[in-house]
Amino acid sequence: MKFLSWIKNRVRRRGQVEHHVPLGLAIRSHWLTGQDAEIEVDRSDGVSYTIRSREFFSIEGRLEALDEQSLQEARGRVLDVGAGAGRHSLRLQEAGHEVVAVDISPLCVEVMHQRGVEQVRVADIFSLDAEEFGDFDTVLFLMQSIGIAGSGFGLERLLLSLAPRLRRGGQVLLDSSPLLGTRSDCGPSLEGIDVSFSYQGVAGEPFSWLYLDEKSLAEISESLGWKTQILARTATGEYLARLLPPEKETTHPGVG
Repeated sequence: MKFLSWIKNRVRRRGQVEHHVPLGLAIRSHWLTGQDAEIEVDRSDGVSYTIRSREFFSIEGRLEALDEQSLQEARGRVLDVGAGAGRHSLRLQEAGHEVVAVDISPLCVEVMHQRGVEQVRVADIFSLDAEEFGDFDTVLFLMQSIGIAGSGFGLERLLLSLAPRLRRGGQVLLDSSPLLGTRSDCGPSLEGIDVSFSYQGVAGEPFSWLYLDEKSLAEISESLGWKTQILARTATGEYLARLLPPEKETTHPGVG
């Protein structure tokens, strides 16, 4: 494939590609061939593991209960952040929601278009254009995509940027977990941890990923006036949370 050859040539010139490219290639390959692909993940604490491309195409799996509950909790117009192959967006569309799916990977956006996601765009969640995207009743960060905040400070920035995009009564739904499988017993960290993806010899640049324990999530969100509700937990440490933004002030016409 010409595109893959271009990527590999770019790897030879630069050593690494943008962080999202390996995952996008694996998802695209899965969509085109129907065959499960393996993405290698390396963390800066020395932990390595693999994820399977099939996880981005189906709700079924270890965290199915959290996914199903999040879909039930979603309401109104929905923004699906880090939507991958569109597994949540498609289910919500079928349920009658208006959904806007965003991902930083053009390859993932291409796959979502082909799978039938009606509104899908390449976008950076930190810089959504208000006129282009409008406002939402629900913002989803599933498959732990809240990790793109990168750090505790990044999460503060993210919440501050999202608050104006939420309608009155709006919500953020997210799933996350503490840093699991670490080789060091350093407790919760809000500095994030460097993560890199690779697929078939294509290596992505490291990027910072935030693992959030429930206490840290509550402390950060509540310091900004948001309310935190834990909706569900798993036996292995993952949880589903709802964040409610500060109530919008009602403006009254001046009294003359």
